[in-house]
Amino acid sequence: MKTVASTITAVQIEGNLIAPDMTSLVLTGSIKGQTPEDFGFAKTDKLADEIATAWGDAKAYWTAFQRALLRLDADDPATTITREWSVPLLRSLGYDPIYTAKAEVVEGQTYAISHRAEPGENKPPIHIIGCRVKVDQRPPSGTPRLSAHALVQEYLNKTEHLWAIATNGLRWRLLRDSSLMTRLTYIEFDLEQILNGENFAEFGLFYRLFHRSRLPQGMDDADKCLLEYYHQEALQQGGRVRDRLRDGVEKALIQLGTGFLQHPHNEHLRQKLTVSKKLTEVAYYRQLLRLIYRLLFLMVAESRNLLLIGEDIEKARIYREYYSSERLRELAERPSWQREGFQDLWQGLRVTFLLFDENWRGKLLGLSPLNGDLFGSGTLPDLGDCAIDNYDLLLAIRYLSLYQDKGQLRRVNYGALDNEELGSIYESLLDFHPQVIQRQGIYQFVLVFGSDRKTTGSYYTPPQLVQQLIKTALEPVIAEKIRDLKSPHELEKALLSLKVVDPACGSGHFLLAAARRIGKELAKIRTGEAEPGQEPLRAAIRDVIQNCIYGVDLNPLAVDLCKVALWIEGFSRRLPLNFLDHRIKCGNSLVGVMDLRCLDGGIPDEAFKAVTGDDKQLSTQFKKRNKQERNNQGQLSLGDLESDRAQYGEGWRELGEIAETTPKQVKHKEQQYKDTLENAGWKRDYWACNLWTAAFFMPLTQDNLQLLPTTAALNQLLRGNLSTQNIVDAANKLAQEKHFFHWALEFPEVFEADGFDCVLGNPPWERIKLQEKEFFASRSLEIVNAANKAAREKLIKELPKINLDLAQAFEEAKHDAEAQSKFIRESVRFPLTAVGDINTYAVFAETMRKLISPNGRLGVIVPTGIATDDTCKKFFGDLIQNQALVSLYDFENREKLFAAIDSRMKFSLLAISGQAIAQGNFAFFLTQQKQLDNPARLFKLSPQDIALLNPNTLTCPVFRTRTDAEITKKIYQRVPVLENERTGSNPWGISFMRMFDMSNDSGLFRNEAGKNLVPLYEAKMFHQFDHRWATYSDRGDIRDSTDVEKCDSSFQVKPRYWVNRNEVENKLGDRWEKSWLLNFRDVTNSTNERTSIFSLLPKVAVNHKAPLLFTSQTKPEFYCLLIANLNSLVLDYVTRQKIGGTSLSFFILKQLPVIPPEVYTPENIEFISSRVLELVYTAWDMQPFAQDMGYDGEPFIWNPNRRALLRSELDAYYAKLYGLTRDELRYILDPADVYGADFPSKTFRVLKNNEIKQFGEYRTQRLVLEAWDKMFT
Repeated sequence: MKTVASTITAVQIEGNLIAPDMTSLVLTGSIKGQTPEDFGFAKTDKLADEIATAWGDAKAYWTAFQRALLRLDADDPATTITREWSVPLLRSLGYDPIYTAKAEVVEGQTYAISHRAEPGENKPPIHIIGCRVKVDQRPPSGTPRLSAHALVQEYLNKTEHLWAIATNGLRWRLLRDSSLMTRLTYIEFDLEQILNGENFAEFGLFYRLFHRSRLPQGMDDADKCLLEYYHQEALQQGGRVRDRLRDGVEKALIQLGTGFLQHPHNEHLRQKLTVSKKLTEVAYYRQLLRLIYRLLFLMVAESRNLLLIGEDIEKARIYREYYSSERLRELAERPSWQREGFQDLWQGLRVTFLLFDENWRGKLLGLSPLNGDLFGSGTLPDLGDCAIDNYDLLLAIRYLSLYQDKGQLRRVNYGALDNEELGSIYESLLDFHPQVIQRQGIYQFVLVFGSDRKTTGSYYTPPQLVQQLIKTALEPVIAEKIRDLKSPHELEKALLSLKVVDPACGSGHFLLAAARRIGKELAKIRTGEAEPGQEPLRAAIRDVIQNCIYGVDLNPLAVDLCKVALWIEGFSRRLPLNFLDHRIKCGNSLVGVMDLRCLDGGIPDEAFKAVTGDDKQLSTQFKKRNKQERNNQGQLSLGDLESDRAQYGEGWRELGEIAETTPKQVKHKEQQYKDTLENAGWKRDYWACNLWTAAFFMPLTQDNLQLLPTTAALNQLLRGNLSTQNIVDAANKLAQEKHFFHWALEFPEVFEADGFDCVLGNPPWERIKLQEKEFFASRSLEIVNAANKAAREKLIKELPKINLDLAQAFEEAKHDAEAQSKFIRESVRFPLTAVGDINTYAVFAETMRKLISPNGRLGVIVPTGIATDDTCKKFFGDLIQNQALVSLYDFENREKLFAAIDSRMKFSLLAISGQAIAQGNFAFFLTQQKQLDNPARLFKLSPQDIALLNPNTLTCPVFRTRTDAEITKKIYQRVPVLENERTGSNPWGISFMRMFDMSNDSGLFRNEAGKNLVPLYEAKMFHQFDHRWATYSDRGDIRDSTDVEKCDSSFQVKPRYWVNRNEVENKLGDRWEKSWLLNFRDVTNSTNERTSIFSLLPKVAVNHKAPLLFTSQTKPEFYCLLIANLNSLVLDYVTRQKIGGTSLSFFILKQLPVIPPEVYTPENIEFISSRVLELVYTAWDMQPFAQDMGYDGEPFIWNPNRRALLRSELDAYYAKLYGLTRDELRYILDPADVYGADFPSKTFRVLKNNEIKQFGEYRTQRLVLEAWDKMFT
């Protein structure tokens, strides 16, 4: 399937600035921006004529340029005559280039960009150098400091310019700001080839992409220019390709799996899968994936022209016509591709694979050696001698090669796809459950997915987020590593000593980014170029992968995929694929031993706590036995152990130093790795760690009575006594099944050096507790689709009678999940995050932090709850106390950065340091990474600031902007928190009570009013200073009470339920004697009209979402002060900075700044309490409160206008008490009033919008500021 794009030879696109297929659309005028008017011509003009005119001019200029070149000295860079040819050419493209004599200085560096598109500093930069200097290489003289490409690229990255041109007159490059990219990005036209080859068609493409109308007019419209439109279209197309290709890969797997099963020659395969069971369905699936990975690798390598060594045209032809994957793609793409009854293509493909195996047969054809896991002879043990029909193979290839986009069949350009995109496509396949089905003698291979099936998008971490973490976590480590080093040798050695790991690596997205970033730095050192070329960059990345990159994943299929991604990224001509088995490993990063010193204390007694399926008597027995053994174990002789560990640590270091430049060396390294795993000392420690960990997971049953590991068995093993071999064997088997991962043993060379330099990742965000619907999704749709939880539990209970195997599998899964939870809670590996309903993201964050060295950094994507949730307060508090927090950038998923995650989900880019950091960087409520460029959104908080704002929990306050942070800090510096648990300060003597739980206490509720029954108030029934906010109707639904109803002082709201008065009195006991209550809404939100909602109520029953607040103050006037403070705009504003979810929890409330009672003067008390009394006492049922206040009159008339005035006076008064200025109060009311409509902070947006809709103005703003002016100016 030839495309226009595939015939273009003088154009090179790097970094996917535009999609390669898009060149066809541009060339044919089939895309936006290709009409005469779009180029500034009249509608009646013909674009083809304009291009022909420019072509004629270009050839004339070129001829003159070539003649002038002949007259120059050989050592002249030809700068002047290159510009003399380039400037007229630019004019024919619609430019009016102006020479820039003075270099611009940006951040202390000079940028001598030669021209602008037109006069004006904001016009697009154009840099023209002499034709005898390469665009991407510095001149031999070393002056200027950067190549033309590097100079323009760095300038774009540091300024607001988005697009630019760099050229040496022969090669013309379009460049775009790529500050968050680590690879070269440009569109290059070889005009020398185009003009000398009389290639008018490609000149037409040059004209359509380089014309002045394609670039921005200036900096302000940069994101609206046509080039940016094409770029954004390319990004969206990449997303569509991922989605379509993901489906294609799934279909290809099914087609291959079924094709092999159904072929008549493959009886041995069917027997292995369905009779002898020597081959599991998962193992079969893994081999199919490896076959797909081989095809993928060849398609990418061929598309990028990486396989052939040298320039032998004949050898290249032989490979392409007889052995290449491209040949199969072309066959599959033909209309007549469907040929059944032959299997020669599979046999030919097997021969292709042999060209790249460990024997390097392809050397005769000038092919690079590949070798390694991917093309090794043992990679496809059960498929190698099978047959498959041409039809099945070609259909699978067709699925991999073509995709539908907007009704058109398009060819996948593997050369243009990023490895991260490829990885995300394949990673989404790893959660499938493969099944081999036989129906009426016909075999089928199917992939079953669960009810929560994840799409490609859920796996794809957007590159801008990855690069932001590279910037905050890896780049400072690189800078520190090479600081003060001068010689290239020292610099290279330092860079290659870096150790980077992702403990949940998946397809390797973060590892690829890290390898590129370190690789670019290494290539810069080796070449002396700021933007090294592709070959030196690829060689450097390969060396980085070999020396610096580590990864772990629980899924063995993901481990395979990560290796493939790294092999593709680091593949260099003439060199075999890296050996990665010792660095990219399968294991559960959360389960196993991190520190070998834990073995010295024996097995914890808590390891024998009973979980589902365990014998409780055995649990008690083994706890007691193990405790005795620990008490009696004596002192182990650790000298020999330490000596052994030093010895095998040295062996691991030597392993890392073995070269990998030939297949023979790679094979030698593989054997050395196997020998290292057989080291007696290492194996002893490995078995001991398995034994220690297995104690948490081994089912406590009579069948396992002789296999249960205890401290005595562990000590015997460490002393070299193998009498416990049966226990060791059982533990080793369990370790293999559960993928125990002992960090200190898997990477001993790293932990001898105190840990990793950088840890990166986006670990799973999942609960460890077994989710029943997920488990049964691929096993029983009846259970999954049960009407409710009760029905589902009933079906599960009946399982042993219906499907014993499934019932046992479910019990085992429950045991495993509960055992893992037990390990996390009791193994002391997770002292900070093993809290509540454990989520993997929190325990991963704690693990990742432990992996970094004292000088290292961690960069991780986790839910924002890591900083704001009560369950994570110990972890985050520890970060603050140890000054470990580098940055926390919070995002809302409203713009679908993660496509398959709810738009309301909040996640953060968290960076942590092993060194003390004086102040952390923060930003909240981001929706795009580029918003971090807005200085108003960024702010710093020191540990002292966080201790000031949240002294009890040390959790993170949530500020939208720097201004919010500064105003809030000012408030806290003046006013203490309601209750400081660390100091014991509680000025108001505050305590709380939840009265009646709507579920647990439902037996006390009555549906009708009756004798001695009082209403049960729910939180939604009251609002600020209003105990009659909402009422239930006779239909059972709730509605807002009307102003007319509230004008009736005898009107009372109707509840849904009533409760006996005695139950209320019993709840209150002697804690409360008054005939009224102070309550607040637990359910709230930072984006509601009001967030902090407190009200005085009659003495009624209240539900658990309307907690009571008590104070040691006895005078009712002080309750007026307290409720006025808690309902004030200023405190509401602060509360909004603290609410991360939908609950005003006690721990949040305690940390709000509330003016202490002793601050109030008699004048303050009179002013505030008189207004609160009038606001609260609007009905007879609040008369007891009025009487306590010494007021015996009738209730005050409900007058909304009067109430608004009173509340505005209170709001202004409290703003003054909090020490705010008028401008700060203006800001709190509406930031746009101070900083303009585009300011990112929104304080009371809903209140403002509602009032504008109701009153035609933001009434609260006017009234509060008028009250301020009346009282304080």
